[in-house]
Amino acid sequence: MNIKTRILLSAVALQLIGFAVLIYRNNAHISDTVLDDSHRQFLQSVDMAVKHFNDASDVMERMAAGLARSGELLHQQRQLLNRSVLENQSRQLLLRTFDDFDQAIGGGIWFEPFALKPTLRYFGPYVFHASDGLTFSWELSNADYDYHQQDWYQLALPPGWDRSLRRHAPFYWTPPYVDQAGSEALMMTVDALMYDANQRLIGMSTVDWALGHARDYVQQLAPTPNSHSFMFHPASQMSVLDQGNAEFTPLGQLSDWQQSLMAIETGSFHQLVLPQTGNEYFIYAGKTDTGFVLGFAVPKADLIATTQSYTAHTLPISALIAALFAAAMLLILRLLFGPFDTILTLLRSTVASNQSGNDVPVQPIRYQGNNEFSAIISTFNTLVKQVQEYSQQVATSNAALLEQQRTVEELNSSLEQKVTQRTEELQQKSSEALESLRQLKLTQNQLVHMEKHAALGDMVAGLAHEINTPLGIGVTAVSALEDYLEELNSQYQSDQLSKTQLRDFISFAEESIDITGDNLRRAADMIGRFKQVAVDQASEQRRDFEVGDYLQSIASSLRPNYKYRPIDVRFEVAERIIVSSYPGALAQVITNLMMNSLTHAFDPDQNGTILLRAERQDDKLIIHYSDDGKGMDAEVLEHLYEPFFTTRKGKGGSGLGAHIIHNLVTGQLHGTIEVTSAPEQGCHFTLTLPCNPPSAGV
Repeated sequence: MNIKTRILLSAVALQLIGFAVLIYRNNAHISDTVLDDSHRQFLQSVDMAVKHFNDASDVMERMAAGLARSGELLHQQRQLLNRSVLENQSRQLLLRTFDDFDQAIGGGIWFEPFALKPTLRYFGPYVFHASDGLTFSWELSNADYDYHQQDWYQLALPPGWDRSLRRHAPFYWTPPYVDQAGSEALMMTVDALMYDANQRLIGMSTVDWALGHARDYVQQLAPTPNSHSFMFHPASQMSVLDQGNAEFTPLGQLSDWQQSLMAIETGSFHQLVLPQTGNEYFIYAGKTDTGFVLGFAVPKADLIATTQSYTAHTLPISALIAALFAAAMLLILRLLFGPFDTILTLLRSTVASNQSGNDVPVQPIRYQGNNEFSAIISTFNTLVKQVQEYSQQVATSNAALLEQQRTVEELNSSLEQKVTQRTEELQQKSSEALESLRQLKLTQNQLVHMEKHAALGDMVAGLAHEINTPLGIGVTAVSALEDYLEELNSQYQSDQLSKTQLRDFISFAEESIDITGDNLRRAADMIGRFKQVAVDQASEQRRDFEVGDYLQSIASSLRPNYKYRPIDVRFEVAERIIVSSYPGALAQVITNLMMNSLTHAFDPDQNGTILLRAERQDDKLIIHYSDDGKGMDAEVLEHLYEPFFTTRKGKGGSGLGAHIIHNLVTGQLHGTIEVTSAPEQGCHFTLTLPCNPPSAGV
């Protein structure tokens, strides 16, 4: 084997080894990336399921709170209404409340013994969804059932609790149980307490939540064919969904992974690895506000199969690329060793001709290349030319010059082709990079719009339940007035109406009209304020508006998010400030600031203050937003406006709130935003906005 062959085989072998290492590392990177993406997607699925569960429980709590307020109103009017009127009022209230609300099995209002009438020990009207529709019942309001002794009642009102003392929480959730009163459905009950004017406990309202739909939702979370969902309640040691089977059974002997999830905190998410004989499982779980731990277990074999499906098609392509590179290397080495073979052939032919006779004919070597051997060939031909006549030397020199010129032209042509090819490849790579950047920006904008519409949807849901209370109170007051008027008319027709009774009716009518008017005006004010804010956020149109009143409208639309929390929202606007700007963008900015404070700055039961100040300086609107919550450290401030940066990863935070704030202030509103904060010192945002910003597109 000559040296040329050894060099050729060594180069090809090194090239194939390098490609083998590159292919192995590339497949390992693809596998790791697919596994990481799968873990992240599975945790997001659990996060969405927990959020769905918590949203449903929030709806039940708001429904129970509304019933409790209506029950307190009935208690206030107990002296003016007889028992039949009270029963009729409660029946209409419950039927109206649960008529279009099929998420709940039913609900009721349950008073303490003798709280309504001195002779009335049980007063517990109840409605439930039966097969033939919504049904009202008094069957649970008797000594046989004795609802005061039921577990769900004593959970919120223990027998030994002093009724003059307030309870610690506004709502109490029972563990999951099977309804034994007739429906046989798996359910949970939320209790909302009722107080009289002296803050003495007078009873509670309840809403029974059917868990069947929630369990079906969790059962469908299993992402792979061999994975299975689970759902259990640690506090009561009961399992609602196990191994993908919908069964309500005790947990029994806890496995290692169940014991690990027993201590999971509300709102947090866990990812565990469960080793088992013959297979290994990944556990993804989260805990809801009502105490359920839910999630699913995925076999590692399923994840490995997913990664193999991604890498299987890359092996043939990689092998083809390796073969092409090996062929290219052979071609390059062939081109490199070509001049050696040419010169060796020419020299052998020259030596052979010299051995053909006694004469020594010397012929010049005609070599067409332009490389390192050109100098040697030129020297050899110079010796030949010294023997030949000067005329032949001039002719040979001219021929060599022409030959060299042709060679240069060929090289120039080859070089131009290579430059054109490299330019086209560069343009293609640039186009691919620009398309990737466009897709990335489009995806980011879609996420931002989803975040904005999600905030508007939450605001609509909150407002719907917020206005339910004043409307319900108004309807109750009017219904009571109608019943009282009917009773008064009956006495008048029978000539039994006295002046005292007429005076009592007039006093009761004035009180009912005041209650109805106040609550209707309150509902109209909330709807008006929310309507303007919602229209602005949806349309993004420019218009003139008064800053102080608009800021209060925004805060009013967000009130359902902090109504039951000890948060004080204050406004300081020294003068009437009129600007011509984009109220929808400003509403989105203030909404995100307030939701960030309510989510990140304060714990659920923490007292706090949010302050909004606005002033005008020449043609600038200065808005100061501050809270006295937990604050932010320097590292969080550094990344505050980056998209997808959040301190609540895995807990519902999208990481787009502050990013949207910065884009709206510096973009559509043509302003600037500054923030100062320190741990446990709250935070302070300063927005500097033009009172008359340029129109869109300017």
